[in-house]
Amino acid sequence: MRLGRSARAAIIGFALTLGVAACSSAGTTTAAPPSAAAGGLEKTQIKVATLPAIDSAALYVAIDQGLFEKEGLEVTPQVVQAAPEAIPMLVKGEIDAMFGNYVSMFAAHDKQALKLRILAEGSRAAPDSLSIMALPDSPIRTPKDLEGKTINVNVLRNFQELALAQVLKANNVDPASIKYVQVTFQNIMPSWKGGQIDAAYLGEPQVTAAVSTMGARKILDPASGPAAEFPISGYVSTQEWYDENPKVAAAFQRAIHNAAKLMENNREVVAKVLPNFTQIDAATAATVTFPYFSSSDNPVRLQRVADWMLEAKWLSKAIDVESLMSPTTSG
Repeated sequence: MRLGRSARAAIIGFALTLGVAACSSAGTTTAAPPSAAAGGLEKTQIKVATLPAIDSAALYVAIDQGLFEKEGLEVTPQVVQAAPEAIPMLVKGEIDAMFGNYVSMFAAHDKQALKLRILAEGSRAAPDSLSIMALPDSPIRTPKDLEGKTINVNVLRNFQELALAQVLKANNVDPASIKYVQVTFQNIMPSWKGGQIDAAYLGEPQVTAAVSTMGARKILDPASGPAAEFPISGYVSTQEWYDENPKVAAAFQRAIHNAAKLMENNREVVAKVLPNFTQIDAATAATVTFPYFSSSDNPVRLQRVADWMLEAKWLSKAIDVESLMSPTTSG
């Protein structure tokens, strides 16, 4: 399959969203005003580990639009390849906060690798942003036909698999019958064409590319039904850091929420920053499908992730997500 430069760039961007492949990127900072310390913040400069992925766009919009500066904060993004990589950095105090997927962070909290504090929600899955696809000559025609089949995921036991299991059950498909195999993003198409996987778990813009160049058919939307607006990633710190820096945490949350509000009806502010921290060029940034960005925090919505992880036996005990969330300080 031959793709243009824009499509290739956006595909790379989606891979990074799943925390599999990444490239280094220079962090952008905003200058905190001299009066910041007088405003009562425990500190004015913080480092936040982030992924060069669309899902983390709110952080960069907040920087670009001066929203952190307004709160008296200077925020330096520190790019990592995947969320699990940042967890030891967080525990050691090398960074103040991190952006990552909830499945990895709840798993680390459950194993007592860190005592988690959720600062602000980040991204949620949008309709048709993910898709289970079949090739034109495949016998797979309906969700029920997926039983017993092999499907790729970028990382085993992560949000892709967790959300899809719920959607499969809603479509009367036994999730236990599915065989998941970890396939690097660049190898999905060769594995699919070569028959190593029966159906492909894809995201935009690869969904559109598969339809237009291969005649692929959509079988199921993993972000539909019970998994609609499935929370994917957010911003967290350790409980210890939060206890020492509650005013900084509140200021950070307000800036992230205000960035998300700005992004809700203005995709241009998102498209503007994407080329700065992803491999998505300006042309693709103008058309690529975005996830939902959370301008408020919802414990009921987020509890789904922990409950489903417990149901899947990915947690040793239940997690009360609301007890881990910071008070909302934004309007």
